[in-house]
Amino acid sequence: MDALAENLKQQRKRANLTQAELAEAAGLPRATVANLEQVGANPSVSTIVAVAKALGISIDELLAPPPEHRYYKVLPDDMQEYRAEGGAYVSRLLSPISSKGVQIHHLTMQPGCRSIGRPHPLGAQEFFSTQQGVAVLHIEDERVEVPSGSLVQFPGHRRHIYENPGKIVCVAISTVVFRMG
Repeated sequence: MDALAENLKQQRKRANLTQAELAEAAGLPRATVANLEQVGANPSVSTIVAVAKALGISIDELLAPPPEHRYYKVLPDDMQEYRAEGGAYVSRLLSPISSKGVQIHHLTMQPGCRSIGRPHPLGAQEFFSTQQGVAVLHIEDERVEVPSGSLVQFPGHRRHIYENPGKIVCVAISTVVFRMG
């Protein structure tokens, strides 16, 4: 509840509403909205739901602490690296380790490389884009060629294999989004 007062003030101003206008839209007394904008307020769940609904935002946007930073920077030394097939397959996690809901990997596959992908949870989608060379994805029993500049989206929980059948190094970006709607 510590973040409620500041978040509510920001969201109300963003919606260009006075306390009285927000109170009316939420079906609450103006004094209640004024109280919510004070540190230490202890509203009921129904009050929070009414205010969030009136503002057209989620409850999390009212209650979650604001981020300490407006951006996250991941330096090369902070990127986790996974190697397989004797180093012929290298996956570097580009996205912040604390990211929830998405993982972005930079993949490098040497010629002749074939690496079994790790299945993701049910509902995840993988977006695989080849940047250099030609990759082949084996999704379940289907072979999908992905030439440079192309992208393939597939259900990440399916059994999949990454392959570089070419004679040059293949570079790709794999983005996994968890629980897409």
